[in-house]
Amino acid sequence: MGTMWKRSLLSKVSVLTAALAVTTGTAVIARPAYATDWGSAAVAIFEVGAQYAYLSRQVHYLDNEGRHEYMDQIKDKYGVNGDPAANAMLDRLMGRLSASIAAQEPKSTIGTQPYEYFVNNERSFNAFCTLGHNVSVNIGAFQKLNYNEDEMAFVLGHELAHGEKHHPARGVTRGLPVSLIAALYASQNPNAASYIGATLLNAVGTAKLVTKPMESQADKLGFDYAVGAGYNIGGGAALWQRIVERNGNGGGGFGELFNDHPRSISRRDTYSKCITKWSNNKVKVDAGTGEVLIHGKPFLTPEDTDSMSGKERAYLIAGNLAAVFHNPDKEPGAVSTSGNVLMVGRQPVMTWDRVSDPAAAQARLTILLQDKGRGGEDKDSVKKEAREKKGEKDKKAAREERVKAEKAGKEAAK
Repeated sequence: MGTMWKRSLLSKVSVLTAALAVTTGTAVIARPAYATDWGSAAVAIFEVGAQYAYLSRQVHYLDNEGRHEYMDQIKDKYGVNGDPAANAMLDRLMGRLSASIAAQEPKSTIGTQPYEYFVNNERSFNAFCTLGHNVSVNIGAFQKLNYNEDEMAFVLGHELAHGEKHHPARGVTRGLPVSLIAALYASQNPNAASYIGATLLNAVGTAKLVTKPMESQADKLGFDYAVGAGYNIGGGAALWQRIVERNGNGGGGFGELFNDHPRSISRRDTYSKCITKWSNNKVKVDAGTGEVLIHGKPFLTPEDTDSMSGKERAYLIAGNLAAVFHNPDKEPGAVSTSGNVLMVGRQPVMTWDRVSDPAAAQARLTILLQDKGRGGEDKDSVKKEAREKKGEKDKKAAREERVKAEKAGKEAAK
């Protein structure tokens, strides 16, 4: 019995030692596990645990009482951009998204630890939320999205979702070299938090600090935050259509913000399905042609403008139309034109830019809104069809009952 117990313990220590080698990235020479190794293995495991406990304390500092100090460090690295339009938009976005988060996340610390944010000088398309609820958006992101606030809401909503779920703190060990952690622990450097923060800054906005499950969760929550803040539900699909057009299907370059994410086309299509669902299956965009469909019938195929493609416009138009159909108990308002904008009740749908025949498009929308059923049928026709199908089903059930009764009678007669 004693021998078996020793062999079991030897096996466990051997596994732990191997795991330690993988965790620390240190190559070890395989050798038999003898009882004399137990002490050294235990010490090594203890040291690694102590190192990561030390790291955890430094991260907690940056994530809480040291967050303002860390924000200064971020600003020093990236620079603060004073673009008035970008800063005004970021103020609006953060205000509306923060209110949306507070309403949807009862356990959020956003009330006691509000996000700090700024526009930085980087010209690439990127944004990030790091430790301490510290957020920054590249001026390049505003420029590449042509300052479109609906699309930017989905970019920023995604980043705030990372913050709400504490992904930056959880992902620190992915971005820090084990050698750095060990060196800082060994030196007990009083400026360790600053060194860790500086190292993390080299990884923010990349896939080094997050996992794919974290990214998927941020996608979903970011969508909820943006829509809850009142932004166009089509903004997510439009954002990714723009990225697809400028960067292809590879996910790099223009799409650097979401490195290691699902491919751009897949994400666009996922958001497009959300438009259809939000509209109670009334509105859809044909990804191939950019045609906007209502009740499965063509409404409009938008043309390109100077600032965006027809397909990108299609998702934004579809998002506005989805808002018209979102409440099934509310009848759509009257179709009208206000200045250069097509309206349904008080809901803006689209501008008339590059529309060759606005009157025909307005008339077409009026007809489609009156076409309240499937395939061009009105509600009464749908109800009649349902009654007829139910009648046929009842007749069939009655026939089956008669056959059963007749069969039972014949069996009883025998």
